[in-house]
Formats: sequence, structure tokens, C-alpha cells
Amino acid sequence: MNLMIVEDELRLLNNIAHNIPWEEQGIEVVATADNGTDAIRLFEQVKPNIVLMDIQMPELDGLSLAKYIREVDPLVKIIVLSGHDDFTYAQTAIELHVVKYLLKPSSNADVLEAVLDAREIIRQDLEAKYNQEMMQKKWMEHLPRLQDLFYQSWTTGKYSEWEIEQRSRELMITLPYNGLWAVAVVDPDPLTSSNGRFTAEDITLLKISLLGMAKEFLDKVPCFIFSDDNGSTVLVFFDCSNKEKELRPMNDFMAEVHLHMTRLLSVFKEYLKTTASAGIGRAVDKKMSVSNSYREACQALHERVVHGHDIVVPYRDEHQPHNAVASDIQMEKVLAHALESGQREKAIAIIDEWFKVNVEQAKSSGEVHENILLLSSLIVHLIQLQAWPLKEVVGHHFDYFHNLRALVTKEQTLQWLYGIVDHICLYVNDSKNKSRHELISKMISLVEASINEDVGLHEVASKLYINASYLSRLFKQHMGQSFTSYIVERKMKLAMQWLTDGLKVSETANLLGYRDFSYFTKVFRKQWGVTPAEVKNKKMIT
Repeated sequence: MNLMIVEDELRLLNNIAHNIPWEEQGIEVVATADNGTDAIRLFEQVKPNIVLMDIQMPELDGLSLAKYIREVDPLVKIIVLSGHDDFTYAQTAIELHVVKYLLKPSSNADVLEAVLDAREIIRQDLEAKYNQEMMQKKWMEHLPRLQDLFYQSWTTGKYSEWEIEQRSRELMITLPYNGLWAVAVVDPDPLTSSNGRFTAEDITLLKISLLGMAKEFLDKVPCFIFSDDNGSTVLVFFDCSNKEKELRPMNDFMAEVHLHMTRLLSVFKEYLKTTASAGIGRAVDKKMSVSNSYREACQALHERVVHGHDIVVPYRDEHQPHNAVASDIQMEKVLAHALESGQREKAIAIIDEWFKVNVEQAKSSGEVHENILLLSSLIVHLIQLQAWPLKEVVGHHFDYFHNLRALVTKEQTLQWLYGIVDHICLYVNDSKNKSRHELISKMISLVEASINEDVGLHEVASKLYINASYLSRLFKQHMGQSFTSYIVERKMKLAMQWLTDGLKVSETANLLGYRDFSYFTKVFRKQWGVTPAEVKNKKMIT
């Protein structure tokens, strides 16, 4: 901490400068002066933190010097050492924020204590200033997010009129006093299977990119830009060109909004090679009504399921013709049979025909949604009737059952239905294969358990309660040989093993269920090219 001493009495000046242990207290005397004029010159050179001064000095008095220092650097702390106890001097010193007013004679200990007190005040001031700067820095860091939260609450109707005004001022948002408002909501279109640049995992990245492009491209346009809870980019356009109470023609304002959105979609498509769509709510002339425009913009964006993608859809309040959604019992039965039997091509053909009639010809997003809701309910009911685990059967398509509104285009909806059909058929066919494998395993186990008997296909079919012809085809399909051939081959392998191990021919034949010794020999020779006796003799010679 730096100290400057200003005193016209040289003896007192030297005593204060040299006889007080400043260094031990971390204080450095950086300058001394015996008059006010020299003090100003030195003050500008050394920039002290604390100035200890007399009041009555030649050329410039102490109070004038204190006033000068206060104007140049208000953070410098001033201590007055005066031989006058006049209240007027003390009052002026207080007005100049002098931290200590010492009367002569003052001991070195009193002077040191006054300087240390001034140092503590400086430390507290610096700490407060640092904390304030840190708070200001953090405030500015969090301000964009706080502003976004304000926009979200405002557009969703969570604020009253006075809250809109107060919170916007607190967050340094300037809202026009009067004028027109209109909200647009823009979102990337679902990625199609033909898109080779992005995958479904990139949709969040695309949403962020769209928000950034909107802020950059519409930087000079009067609007507030933020993302809503769904990650869609929201633009609150406002018109404040007319300072009078008479509003600008609404059609001109809305045409301008539509033009901005069309250009934004074009830029997004040009740079990212994929498309986005936008919905625009109607213009309103009150801040409180902005939430209505936002809701209409969201509804308009949903209409892309009818009109397609890469499109700007303005909200229309006209009543749309709505065809009642009716179930097709025959179609439901045929589709259920195709899915239960795992016939993918047949199920896809039924879905295509249903989609053409019920979705392609729909007049509104509401009608599309109702039809999709009906079909999805049918699929869920079918899966439940089979006692299949829904989430396991449909895989990653499961989430859309909870939020069918997330299917925002016809192409996305159709691909979702195709995916469900694929997953169901795969599950059915895998289950069939698993069941078949289990059946084959049971047949083989029965053969092993009855190896000492003359077991045949009909005996096994009877024990498994399965049609013999079906078992025969199934076994040959999976094992590559007939059931009878398998039994013979298995018995002959065991016969060779047992004979090689030293078992007698007669014992081997009996253990394998052959009562006719000559027939056993014939079958063995056909399998191995030698008779059982020749195998035994060779073993004995060896």
C-alpha cells in the first residue's frame, strides 16, 4: 500500500516519514511534500493509495488539495493532520470523505493507526468492487439465458401485462410501446431415408444451427429470436416504424414477416442441404396477445403434415372440412393376420393403401392425427392380444406412440409405420425360428433318450403332440437330412464308438435297439463300408 505525506513542518514531516515502522506494516512512503503545489505534481506521478496531509500549507491549503484528489481519484483515502479544531474545517473534511481527522500533536501510534484504518477501508472497497464486478460479469454471462426464459414465459402466456413490462426492463429488453407483433416458429423437417448427409442423431445439431442462422441472418430485423422448450426456433417480430398511435397496415407487416421466413428457409437449405418449415401466427397489437400468435404459429407449423415440407405456413382461422374417421374392419383383420404371421410385403401393401386413402387425402393436420391415432391404437391392441412386450417389439419407434404429434410430415409418418411393420415381422419370424429350434432340440433329446428302442417319426410326433408331416419337413429344413436318416446315422456313430471301445457286436446291437443281428450288420456296413465283426477283429489285432 503506497502512502504520500504532505506537511509544511519539516521536523514533523521527517518524523512521520522515518520514525514510524511503515515497512513492517506493508506500507511504503512513496512521496513527501511540504506544500500543496508540489503535492499535486507528486500525486500525479506516484499515484498513492493514501494521502496524509496538513490543512494549512503554503501555496495550496490541505482542503483544496483534498478536493482535487477527490475529483481525480475518489478511491484514494485522505487523512488530515491539523492543528486547528475549528468545526468548519472538520465539517469540510467530512464533506470531502476524509477518513480520519487528527489533531496536532498526534503520537506516531495514532498516525499509524489512522493509516492502517485507511488501508482496511481500501481493502474493503476493493473487495466490494471486485464482488460487484464479479456479480456484474456473472449477470452478463447469464443474461442471454435469462432473456430466453423471459421470451419463453412471455410467448406461452405466463406473464401478466405489468410483469411483461417489469421483467423486460430488469433484463434490459426494450419492448416497443405500441405497434404490431407476430410470431413465427421454424423447425428442421424430419430427415428422410435418402438424406445421406445427416442422421436422426443430428436433429439437435440442426436445430442449434437453425437458431444460429436466424440470429445472424435476421440481425438487423426488429425481432426477438430464441428457442422454445421443443428446441424450435421462435421469432417474435415487431413493428415500431410508426411512432404515432396509428398502426402500420397489417398486410404490409405480415408480408414482410413472410418474406423474412422464406429467405431464412432458403439460406438454411442452401448451407445445410436439408430443409426446414415455418408456421406464422396472426399479427396482434398488444404484448399480452403475443402468446396467441405463438400458439397459432405452432398450429400452422403442424399443417406441414398436410402440405409437405420446406414451406412457410401462415395460420388460417377458416373452418377446415373434416371427414369423420371410420374404422375399416376388413382392412384391420387382413393387416392383423399379415402382422401376426410375419408377412412383411403383405402388411406394407395394406399400409400403403390405407395411407393413400386416409392420410394423403386428409384436409387438415387434425384429420391426419386422428387417422394415425386410430391405426397406432390398432397396432398396440394387436401386440397386446399376442401378449408381446410393446417396447421390445417396436424398438426405437416406441417413443412416437407417446407423442404422435412429433410425426410432422407424411413422409416421416409413413416411414414410422414401415419401421413398425419391419420390427413386428422381425419379432414374429425370430420367435418362430426360436420355437422351431426348441422343437428340433426336443426331437433330438427324444432320440437320445430312446436310442435303445426302434424309435420313429410318428412316435416322436405323438410325444410332442405335433403333426408328423410338419415335423418331418421342419427337421429336414433345419438339419439338412430326414429324421430317419439322422436316427440311423446317430446309431451307427455310437456303434462305431462302442465297438472301438471293446463292446461286443451283439451287445452293441441290443443297446441300439436292433433285435435282428443281420439287419444291424447290413446297416453298419452301408454306413461305414465294413462289418461290425471286421471292426472288432481289427481292434483285437491292434
